[in-house]
Amino acid sequence: MKTIKKLTTVLAITGLLFTSCNQTKKEKVKDKMEETMENAKDKMDEIGDDISEGFQEMKMKLEDGTEVNYKVDSNGTLAFDDWNGFTIANKELKDIENLDTDEVDKRIENLKGTIAELGNNIPKWLQTDEVKEDIKNVQKEYKNVIDNKNDAADKVKQNIEDLNEKFDDLREELNEIIAKYKKS
Repeated sequence: MKTIKKLTTVLAITGLLFTSCNQTKKEKVKDKMEETMENAKDKMDEIGDDISEGFQEMKMKLEDGTEVNYKVDSNGTLAFDDWNGFTIANKELKDIENLDTDEVDKRIENLKGTIAELGNNIPKWLQTDEVKEDIKNVQKEYKNVIDNKNDAADKVKQNIEDLNEKFDDLREELNEIIAKYKKS
């Protein structure tokens, strides 16, 4: 009888420990997500002035009567008021093309949350299968960059170029969608 009580007590304590460890893990994930979102907001505040300079504010009325705002610069670079993740990734990936390797590593690593959330907050008017597919391709290529960040410098550079190519495909698709809306 004493053995059963001891065994029951040990099992109860073990179960409690596992439950509390699992809760800690959930809290860590939640904290990490909050930190990532805060970093994204800080980054938007930091680059906000850069984005505003040289960008022309565009307004467009959709078929359902909804007005949407976006920004475009003389190079055709897009920024969306309602899609901060794209705006941040777009700016950072453009900037990364001209940086040295050490700075690139930091900037690429900082994009982790932004790239991960890219597909979760697409404005409805931009949600097409092609855009979703392009986002998946960007996320896949970003994962490749992160997974192989310790490779030889030329391989890392090639991976970043591949990531930029995938993001260029996304930019192109978004420009096509905007052009279609303008025609209708």
